[in-house]
Amino acid sequence: MYFAMARDGVFLHGLAEVHPRFGTPALAVATSAVWATVLALSGTFEQLFTYVVFASWIFAALAAASVFVLRRRRPDAPRPFRVPGYPVTPALFIAAATAIVLNTVVARPVQALIGLGIVATGVPVYFAWRRAIFRS
Repeated sequence: MYFAMARDGVFLHGLAEVHPRFGTPALAVATSAVWATVLALSGTFEQLFTYVVFASWIFAALAAASVFVLRRRRPDAPRPFRVPGYPVTPALFIAAATAIVLNTVVARPVQALIGLGIVATGVPVYFAWRRAIFRS
């Protein structure tokens, strides 16, 4: 993932380099290994699972909500895939995802807050990265 993001110009450029001898994205793999080690040492599997699943459901709900936004903003855009049961299907999915997120907030508020904190660390990085890209 780091390699692909760097290759697309949305992450550190050095992670897009391919090892000259092995033909692999060695630095990106090493970075993934370091991050995985930090996560493994930071808590139990259940805690890490809760953080990841909590954040994933937030983004899944936002992705489903984008169907409504895009249909409103771009009504004439080509649609190679039609959402079956629209608008009920995505609305039910968003409701279910929201219920899962709220359940996590109620049942495990500390883990939910940490999960949100982990996601929130990306906000300043995003703005710094965006500013750096637009300056160059």
